[in-house]
Amino acid sequence: MIQRVLVGLLVAGVVAGVASLVGLAVAPVRAEPAAPGDAVALLPLDADRSLEIYGQPVASELARALVAGNVAVVVVGPKMAVPERARLIIDGTIALGKASAVTISIRIRNTFDGMVLDTLSATAPGLARIDSAAAELATRALPIVHAKLAALQPRTPDDHGHVTQTSRPPAADRIVLVATADSTRTARGAQLLGALDAELAGWTRAHHHQIHKLEPGKLDPKLAPKAVAAATAALAIGFWILDYRPEAGGLPMARARVRVRIADASAVLFDRVVVTDTVLGDKGASQPELAARVAREVLAILRPHLRRRVPSWR
Repeated sequence: MIQRVLVGLLVAGVVAGVASLVGLAVAPVRAEPAAPGDAVALLPLDADRSLEIYGQPVASELARALVAGNVAVVVVGPKMAVPERARLIIDGTIALGKASAVTISIRIRNTFDGMVLDTLSATAPGLARIDSAAAELATRALPIVHAKLAALQPRTPDDHGHVTQTSRPPAADRIVLVATADSTRTARGAQLLGALDAELAGWTRAHHHQIHKLEPGKLDPKLAPKAVAAATAALAIGFWILDYRPEAGGLPMARARVRVRIADASAVLFDRVVVTDTVLGDKGASQPELAARVAREVLAILRPHLRRRVPSWR
């Protein structure tokens, strides 16, 4: 569907062609929510100049599937603000890879703090199949969006306000030891290091942990478990930036490689290199803003690995 729309647009040379054939690409999609504050804000997907025309139609395909799945959706244009009733934001990128492959990536974020709750991607062998990739992505995203919205709904007590007193106080945030280092020793690496340090503060707080900074050398595989035990911490996480390659332009982009090591008091649980795909920044975004987006992508990639190895990580 998307391919037919765009071919028609190029032949007719009018924006109305997108609206008439896609039905959702120009006019905002709105479905009245069952209760205030349960809508999803869907932003046009970022893409470089050659793929820019696909951003709004792909977003509209995602919107169509969500609305059909009984999710209230507002498609947010480039100059529109995210509506107050939106609980989730979906944004993403469209990128051209090897052999003309096209990858659509989306993030599902919490509107309140911008935290990335989940990421998904689908790849088409070429532009002619981009509609199939969008449909696949929408099918996978729907149950995740339902689950995230349900988790954000306020809970109503079953006992109609009766308070049961308990002697157990609320659990305090557990300590996580964090070490960060720039192995590139370059200005680019230092920029990503600063962005990563800034993102880690909110990331650990959102997962009910508090950071205690640690020297990277103390997270050597032979020393890391001892460091965790000595600090009576829940775990330790180390980040070593191995490569960071930002590219300036109208649509800035960057890639990164970061070694991540996770340990608890008994052993090293995870020790791998996290490699991002090409991360696209917003048009006109500054280099610090791009570095912040790459840092968030590194943490988003790490999240499922961390939850598998540390079930208590919430």
